[in-house]
Amino acid sequence: MNRFTGELMVRSVQWFEERRLLEKTPFIGRLSPQYMEKARYNLTTMSILSQIDDNKEARKILDVPEWYLSSQWVVITGYYAMYMAALSSLARINYRSKNHTATVVAMKTFFVKKELLEEKYLDMLKNVQLEKERVEQLEIVRERREIAQYSVTKDTTRELALKTRDDAYDFVNRIDVLLDEIGSVED
Repeated sequence: MNRFTGELMVRSVQWFEERRLLEKTPFIGRLSPQYMEKARYNLTTMSILSQIDDNKEARKILDVPEWYLSSQWVVITGYYAMYMAALSSLARINYRSKNHTATVVAMKTFFVKKELLEEKYLDMLKNVQLEKERVEQLEIVRERREIAQYSVTKDTTRELALKTRDDAYDFVNRIDVLLDEIGSVED
């Protein structure tokens, strides 16, 4: 069991509400479309960054150094696309989250347990959050590694980026469907 899974097991919606990290907030539902719009912007940014690594013409036009790889930012923007979509779904039911773990716990409580959202989408969000942290840590230690080790890290980061990119699109699209299914706050 990793740190993240253990944290989820002992904390509940009530625990986060008591600490005001998750709040039932009137009118936050009106912001649900804006959260989803931000998720879509993050998907677009992720897609652009993903293409920079493979498009030699774009790299030249943008004067991107040969050594630069956007993979870590693909993972990070993919995560935030998924996170904004998750916030959109919580806003739709008038909840505001101020904490990433609280968001996952609330998603599980309000959508997965009620069978409105499949567990695999929650797993995607949890996994990409861990991968984002891992990639950020890799960036910190990258400078300390030898060239041979670094090339392996680049490949690993690229694989994470590709997986995150696919998961982010799948997750955001599924939340769009969820939002349609649960309707608006005014319904």
